[in-house]
Amino acid sequence: MTNERERVLEMVADGTITAAEGVKLLDALGSTTKRPDTSKTFRKKRVIETRAMISELGPMLQATMGDVFKGRKSFENYESRNLDEVQSVSEEIEQGRELVIHGSADRGKRISVSLSRSEDSVLRASLDNDDVIETGNKDNKKILIWRSGNLKVQVPDCVAFVSVFSKGGGISSSNVNVPCELKTMGGGIEISKPGDRFSIKTMGGGLDITLDKSWKGNSKAKTMGGGISIQIIEDVSVLVSASTLGGSINVTGENSEIISESGHGHGKSKVKVLFGSDDEPPQLSVVSMGGGIEIQGELNE
Repeated sequence: MTNERERVLEMVADGTITAAEGVKLLDALGSTTKRPDTSKTFRKKRVIETRAMISELGPMLQATMGDVFKGRKSFENYESRNLDEVQSVSEEIEQGRELVIHGSADRGKRISVSLSRSEDSVLRASLDNDDVIETGNKDNKKILIWRSGNLKVQVPDCVAFVSVFSKGGGISSSNVNVPCELKTMGGGIEISKPGDRFSIKTMGGGLDITLDKSWKGNSKAKTMGGGISIQIIEDVSVLVSASTLGGSINVTGENSEIISESGHGHGKSKVKVLFGSDDEPPQLSVVSMGGGIEIQGELNE
């Protein structure tokens, strides 16, 4: 796919243009490309294929990736603020504050962020290199920005919400007990044993989710360019709604019940599967474009 076509799909994803407008742009791009066969039949076939692709991908692109691009735009607002530069953070956090973490890799450098649970009410953050963390406050939000290396953050339970956006690296979260929203462009996301609801989205990486009995609250996960792995341990009750375009869905586990399914193989597939016996279990919605989905239940640690 040319850069121009990728840009059109990106514009559809972030809502700059509609799916119908995307069709027209792709048609126009196609008309400027030399083709070995210029017959009317060939051109008509290309138009039909293009329209079918946008009709299929357009809504899914917007649903899957729209928020990732919004995260990139919101990063610019935080980046323009006057922030302090520190080597590390160790700060008592009052009840109900939000934590905002944004990363954008400097040229030639790599970034990643690892979240874990703080055992007290202190927020701690540090890097594995000599670079600085930019930090400050806005309204009721505590802001952390980093540009190279792995940022390690201990999140106290008194935080009301955690929002992370990473441009150029992966995100991991383990045993964090507060609601979170994790987005990345150019990396994968791993979330293990969350204690509350979550929303995770990535462009250019896979998703790895592990749920135990500490998890509560409906959650969602979406990716473009990678697969999704879900591991359910400790006999957790959950209703998983999985959808993929370009991959297959595989469900294993004795304590699972397929509620509905459609599509097979490496096309468009949907599966709704119930784990556990609760009458109204929490729901997990997962969507993948370009990868398969593996759902495994009743694992022993």
